Amino acid sequence: MSDLEGSDYRELTLEDIFRMFKKRMVLFIAIVLAVVVVTGIYLIFSTPIYEASVTIKVDPTSQSSVGDLFSTSLTGGSVSRDISTEVELIKSRTNIEEIIQELDLVNRIYSGEAKERLLAEGYSERDIAQSLTRSISGMITVSPVKDTRIVKVSVQNKDRALARDIANTLATVYNRKLAELSKRDLTRKREFIEAQIPLLERDLREATDRLKEFKEETGIYVLDKHADWLFQMLSSYDKQYNGLKISAEEKKAEISTYQGMLDQFDGTSARDVKSMWIQTSESFSVNPVLTSLRQSMSKLQVELASLQEQYPVTDARVRSKITEISKTESLIAEEVKNEFITSGQGMTLNPAYQQILTGVITSEADLQILEASILAVGLMRDQYQTELRSLPLKEQQLLDLQRQITVKESLYTLLLERLEEAKISEAAVVGNAAIVDPATLPQSAVKPNRRLSLAIGGVLGIFLGMLMVFLAEYLDKTLKTEEEIERFSRQPIIGRIPTIDSVKEEMHVEKNPTAPSAESMKLAASNLSFTMGEGKTVAVTSVLPTEGKTFVIANMAYSMANSGQKVILVDFDMRRPRVEKLLRTGKKPQGVVDVIMGRASLDAVIERYTENMDFIGVGTLPTNPTIVLSSKNVDTLLSQLKERYDRILIDMPPAVVTSDVSLIGNKLDGIVLVVKPGRAIRDGLRIVIENLKTVGVKIKGVIVNGVDEKNSSYYYHYYYYYSEDGKKKKRRSRKKKQN
Repeated sequence: MSDLEGSDYRELTLEDIFRMFKKRMVLFIAIVLAVVVVTGIYLIFSTPIYEASVTIKVDPTSQSSVGDLFSTSLTGGSVSRDISTEVELIKSRTNIEEIIQELDLVNRIYSGEAKERLLAEGYSERDIAQSLTRSISGMITVSPVKDTRIVKVSVQNKDRALARDIANTLATVYNRKLAELSKRDLTRKREFIEAQIPLLERDLREATDRLKEFKEETGIYVLDKHADWLFQMLSSYDKQYNGLKISAEEKKAEISTYQGMLDQFDGTSARDVKSMWIQTSESFSVNPVLTSLRQSMSKLQVELASLQEQYPVTDARVRSKITEISKTESLIAEEVKNEFITSGQGMTLNPAYQQILTGVITSEADLQILEASILAVGLMRDQYQTELRSLPLKEQQLLDLQRQITVKESLYTLLLERLEEAKISEAAVVGNAAIVDPATLPQSAVKPNRRLSLAIGGVLGIFLGMLMVFLAEYLDKTLKTEEEIERFSRQPIIGRIPTIDSVKEEMHVEKNPTAPSAESMKLAASNLSFTMGEGKTVAVTSVLPTEGKTFVIANMAYSMANSGQKVILVDFDMRRPRVEKLLRTGKKPQGVVDVIMGRASLDAVIERYTENMDFIGVGTLPTNPTIVLSSKNVDTLLSQLKERYDRILIDMPPAVVTSDVSLIGNKLDGIVLVVKPGRAIRDGLRIVIENLKTVGVKIKGVIVNGVDEKNSSYYYHYYYYYSEDGKKKKRRSRKKKQN
């Protein structure tokens, strides 16, 4: 059994594939046509989709060197990073919501009846708008043009005008969004200053009133020379100190603004970035390196102030100190950047967050420098505060009151200047996106692409057709070709009988001796005689009924008889005998069964068909053929026949449905299997051969009955000679008629 199983495998050749498709060409063409027709129906009834595109030139907000270093270190950085950020901003939910409001898309897309039905089902106006937001987001495609700052925004919809309007409105809303994002920190700064001015005005009025009351009570109106100098110095440092404090508050406001921008983003990434930001900001106060740098910078600024009191700005000592301060500022900025990079290791940031974090890092670095400067100015101011305490009490009080007024006046003036600057900066901010090509009304649909869809349908049809052909071939368990029969049987092919159309006389060799099919039977008979050698008894069986075993053996017997051999054909098919019917001799009352059972003599049942060819019919059909075939008289019968005939051909029933062949097969000189392509089953052929070999039967070979151009390569070569000869004969006969 293992030998047979090992023989099942054979590489599929190109010839096998062609034969397979030739046999199932109708199925293949039907599937291809069906898929193409379905594709055509889809194209006819599908709704055309139009695409409108707007081209935008984007100039992302410039990043500081600190931000660039951070982005490069954390994300690997590339030129396309800025454009990726803008792509995220273009498709943001807030932009789409503004488009829905500006174009009134809820009423434009949903009919009155549809909207009323949704409201009746319990949906609110907000639910409808949110659903529409998701739908419109799916229509929009934003694709950057490689190595440029240009993006193409495309909108697809079945309504051409709606696609155009959404594309153009999205470009406008996006530009407005850029302006809002750029204005946000300036707006926060302006709002902070506006909130401080009324408070400062109140404090200034109160300080002025206190000074007036003091002068009226004491009668002291002017400070002496030393006190006046001290007043000037304190006022100068107070002004610096307050200016630095205002700048620090502005930086804190900027950081708060960026935090508010980050809060607008949803998702895990935004929470991770915010957590990293908070963790890093808290570490600044305990970072020993930053603490040391701030103290060093404060000391350097104190030393610079001392030098500036003695030497001009052009002095080398002053310039050297300024250089040291500048280097210290760079070190502070670098340390802030390193803190963020360390906290963000292993994180992959959404490009939309990078601009926010860049602003955060820049503001945090500036804040650290400002705090160091505030510390330095505070130290110098404290020195003059100490000296102030050496003055008489009345002068101290007068100087302190005048100083408060001067500080608040200078601070008030400074705030007014900053307010005007903030207003101008805020008003000057515009969107940094320019519409290069606005969307126009599309004239042709982009979906479905009829040519492409038909091509895809054709390719898909071919693929499915091939798949179905292979599937049908796999599911078909019959032996379809001569090559398969030879491979599965592992037996030699000793005969190939072509398909014979409209057989009226089954004794084909007798009635059509020169026909190609008759020649093939003669060849099979000759091969069998050669294979038998000195053996005389051979049986013919098949796997299943209707494979033509009786037809083949009867014609082979006639062919052997014509070659001069004395032949007898014995019908051992005790279930469905056909020999007498095929020979058209009529049913005989007694036959081989009667001889075996002892009811008749051998001479009484032998019938003459033609010269050198006799036959024996079945006779009385037994109720149990197994008992008959198990009788010892079978051996006696075969011995008697061997004495009288050169060849004894026995017609046996199909081997897969009965055990008759196994009962007497080992008593014969050999057995031949008749297999018909498309009829015999693979497993059936395997089982028959295994069973016969198990009981010691000698299998002489296989005769393939019913070969044609579909199942045998032999067919073409075999018939080439006969077809050419036939044509010549026809041409000759036509010439005779013409003459």
